[in-house]
Amino acid sequence: MITGLLRLFYVKLLVVLPLALAGMSKAEENSDLSEDSHFREELGINEYTTPSIGKLFDTLDSLKPIPARELSRPPRALRLDNRVRFALSFGILIGDGFLAVVGEDAKVIPSLGRELLRRAKGLGVQQPVNRHSKQLLDLAKQSDWNGLRKELIVTQKDVEAAMLELRDEEMAHLLSLGGWIRGLEIGAASVATDFSPERASNLRRLNLLDYYLQRLATFSPSLKSTPLISKITSDLNDVRQKLAADQPLSQADVSAIQNIAHNLVTLIEEDASTASVR
Repeated sequence: MITGLLRLFYVKLLVVLPLALAGMSKAEENSDLSEDSHFREELGINEYTTPSIGKLFDTLDSLKPIPARELSRPPRALRLDNRVRFALSFGILIGDGFLAVVGEDAKVIPSLGRELLRRAKGLGVQQPVNRHSKQLLDLAKQSDWNGLRKELIVTQKDVEAAMLELRDEEMAHLLSLGGWIRGLEIGAASVATDFSPERASNLRRLNLLDYYLQRLATFSPSLKSTPLISKITSDLNDVRQKLAADQPLSQADVSAIQNIAHNLVTLIEEDASTASVR
């Protein structure tokens, strides 16, 4: 009887094992590290890390009207000297892309696409951006603003996937943070231009700001002690104090937050040859 049971077990094993191995092989073929929750958690990647630019777009949509013309600036080639600045400035440029979409400014897209690619090269992730740069240009020629918006979202997602493959957690966080800082400047400027206490209350979303502050605190000592990261951390703590205050945000508070964000953008994009805070 035992022999018969063993024979039955081996028969089942011979049938089931190849199917299981085939399933594993298929799963491996379809795997995407950027979507693997365990892999993302290992690197400290979650819903707040390199959040989809679509989420930023949605938040800024709630603050319309946006003074796109006043906030827009032509993309320029930056003489940056390290990956920290490239990561932060890449995120900032994604925010600039949002303004181009809002302002339906087709003429800025070619230079924006070229500069996105240049900064991606500085991060070592030029391949995914290269795939999208021509599509951005084609959509701009067609005045397909909804398509451009979607293409920016996909471009950002592909850059995140490339950063995950490099296992470069800190740079992924900084890329996301740069976009958020530019978004804060745009949002605060929109509220300040058409101020009301109700619109100002839309700026009080502390969960994401707290997350960035927590992540900055976990950076390597050599990185978080640099003047640039120290300044960003200090200024974001000042912003948090204003947003967390008991009294409603005043127009002066909103203008102060806009200035802090604007000065950080300027500092991040400061040319290496003239930078006083590195």
